[in-house]
Amino acid sequence: MLKRFLFYLLTFTVFFSCKKPNQIDGYSRSPQGYYYKILAIGDGNEIPTNDHVVVLDAIMKTQSDSVFWDTKHDAVNGLYVSLNSKSIIGSCNSYFLKMVEGDSVSFLIHPKAFFRDYFDTIVPYFCKNDSLVKLDVRLTQLITKAEYTALKKNAVGNDEEEDTELQELQLIDCYLLQNYKFVKPDANGIYTLSKKATNLEKVSVGKRIKLSYSATFLDGKSFGESEQMIEFIYGTPDQVIKGLNIVIGSLKKGEFTKIIVPSRLAFGELGSSNGSIPPYTPLVYNLKIIDIK
Repeated sequence: MLKRFLFYLLTFTVFFSCKKPNQIDGYSRSPQGYYYKILAIGDGNEIPTNDHVVVLDAIMKTQSDSVFWDTKHDAVNGLYVSLNSKSIIGSCNSYFLKMVEGDSVSFLIHPKAFFRDYFDTIVPYFCKNDSLVKLDVRLTQLITKAEYTALKKNAVGNDEEEDTELQELQLIDCYLLQNYKFVKPDANGIYTLSKKATNLEKVSVGKRIKLSYSATFLDGKSFGESEQMIEFIYGTPDQVIKGLNIVIGSLKKGEFTKIIVPSRLAFGELGSSNGSIPPYTPLVYNLKIIDIK
């Protein structure tokens, strides 16, 4: 009798421990695999379609509730998500078709789907041990694809553009004054903060370059992984941003450099397409040439 009881107890425990829960702390599980919880109901009337782009206030957190990205600091104009673009399996983007302006929802998403969908990258080091990533959003505006394109093209007028460029230079000057007092820009407007030189082979067009890099904003906040490794044929268009392409072409195998790339040689007046890098944002890069073939 005791053996039979233990057998049923073990079977019951294994069965329920192997099932994926339909709820986690008030979150409901969707058929697509993400979890969601409604935080507030908006007063909007228009229902989104695949022809719309949603504008979101968003906060992204690790499983331990540590914020690593938010629109307040990283994309002041909001996170733009096109509803006609294909999403990674497990992404919550399909849920946006159910929302109206003013709705607030919290999502729990598998890190692999999350970072591929929103940052087009692998899971970074600070989420490698997480089984879920938290995304809290509020839908602030619903616009058409045409409106989104026009908005990006006309983000700033000529006068505002000059003022913004001046503000960017002031930010760089302030950073240099505090950290690298004697550094001046080169002819391209790139600032070399430090460099470790070698006498090995120089990068040249047509060579396969293997390099490691990390990138941060001027305040030290990183975006993407702390360090990434890439390989590409030097001289192939659109492999890296213009500023990096210029600097890489001046390096030799084994050399390391730390630089500031101004926005006009990075992501420009529009910022990155996914909103992770705001317009007119200078970036700090650490580069090392690992190999040249």
